[in-house]
Amino acid sequence: MVLSQLGGDSSKKRNIAEALCVFRVIVPAEPPVTPAAKPTEAVTKETLSSTAETRRLQIFEGACKVIARHGFGNATMREIAREAGLSVPLMYKYIKDKDDILYLIMTVNMQGMFTFFDNEEFLAGTPEENLIKAVDRYIDYIGENRKYINLVYSETRSLNAENKLKVFDTERAFMKRWQVIIEEGVEQGVFKPVNTELLANLIYFLCTSWALRHWSIGHFPTQEIKDSLHSFILSGLKAEMSES
Repeated sequence: MVLSQLGGDSSKKRNIAEALCVFRVIVPAEPPVTPAAKPTEAVTKETLSSTAETRRLQIFEGACKVIARHGFGNATMREIAREAGLSVPLMYKYIKDKDDILYLIMTVNMQGMFTFFDNEEFLAGTPEENLIKAVDRYIDYIGENRKYINLVYSETRSLNAENKLKVFDTERAFMKRWQVIIEEGVEQGVFKPVNTELLANLIYFLCTSWALRHWSIGHFPTQEIKDSLHSFILSGLKAEMSES
């Protein structure tokens, strides 16, 4: 069972635990089968949905282990299935192909970020405070998932059209969270009038450079990266308090 595999202190395990909370994965004890026992339609649908999410998380775990050993290009579906504790035919009931696994890795890892950005407590601060918290949390997320972020960026170009569109849609949905913060700051006069969509894209990508350019800037302390981003982003966004 997936829940028994969540022990340990690795960042990857924490991300899986977050995904379980988001997906509300429930693994009910199987009731004894009797001729008279007939589940209702609602229970059947819930069980099927729960089983599907559980299986996909098993596949996620297996894929992460195999990719860590061999890289995405050399990872085989048979080895991923074996690491996931599933047969190959059973695994293909929940994913269509290797491209689907790459999209699965992205969405499972991103669930924690979507949950954080949509949290009412996070949105309760000022626009400036919210933007700083967003930067800090995203930099921490990158520190935990850098190799998977780089994997998605490097392999997206080789995805089929359907999964490539899914990846782009997920990116747009996440970028929109940044845009909302900037829009609120502009409305309150805290940030100067800007093209909020453009700035959201630029700020998002600027933070993502912590993963993409880690080979060059990885020797800097994480807090220095955060502080530099705070200063650079806010100095460009903050409105002047008085006119000369």
